Amino acid sequence: MPGAITVTSGTCVMLLGTFLPWLRSGARNRSSFAIFDLVERLGFAPGGVVAWSLRLWPLVPLVLVTVTVAAWAVVADHLRWGVAAVAAAVTVVWVGGTAAALFFAPDIGLFRVGAGPTLTLAGSALVGVGAVMLRRRESGASAAS
Repeated sequence: MPGAITVTSGTCVMLLGTFLPWLRSGARNRSSFAIFDLVERLGFAPGGVVAWSLRLWPLVPLVLVTVTVAAWAVVADHLRWGVAAVAAAVTVVWVGGTAAALFFAPDIGLFRVGAGPTLTLAGSALVGVGAVMLRRRESGASAAS
């Protein structure tokens, strides 16, 4: 159960991070959901990976819920760890990777990176750790049988 709790905590932190300021332009803070129009200004190609990530960004809450449900389904023995691991990996790579891309983006002068990407990255790390903890739980449960 600690793995599922860690995954759940991570997804909650990630969700909170998506609503915090990701960019500050002038006097305006923008959450991750408000930066779609800024992709080109940030120096990312309109067809680049990060641009696609941001176009699909409204699906992030659904993905976070899916990962959380998958983790608890592993604990309840309704789902194999591998399926939950794929969901966790997609979440960590997509959401965490997008947050990392913005976090490490070069300063453009007009924009400042806010706290959102940092918190989203921290939550992403928790999801990854929780997924590994779920594997240990499954291995221990199968050894005990």
